[in-house]
Amino acid sequence: MIKRREKTRSRGTAIVEAAVVLPLLLLLTLGAIEYGWLFLKAQQITNAARHGARVRVRPAADDQEALDAVTTLMTAAGISDYTTTITTAAPEDERPVATVRIVANTSSLVLIDAPELLPTPATISSEVTMALEGL
Repeated sequence: MIKRREKTRSRGTAIVEAAVVLPLLLLLTLGAIEYGWLFLKAQQITNAARHGARVRVRPAADDQEALDAVTTLMTAAGISDYTTTITTAAPEDERPVATVRIVANTSSLVLIDAPELLPTPATISSEVTMALEGL
């Protein structure tokens, strides 16, 4: 009779431990998935900015071509809530450069919308500057 009571008590302890640990383990797992997803999206934004800059620095290219290149990659990545800024500058005593900057709102990128549990940045941005070719 004593052995049966000890088994029941240890089962109850295991259930209480599981009830305490499971939510923490679940939060940790979902957080890793969410942050991994945001890192993937950040890389896709960087790739789009880099591609837009590569297109813009070609000798006959203009801002619209670079904007179209960025739009194509961002659409393929499934990112729609973003702004793109393309600037061309000629610093003194240096080659002219083109800069492509993309800022995306993370509100449309997150998988789990739980800001109180998983803090995420409001925006993800990338900026790429390259020297213009052929000058």
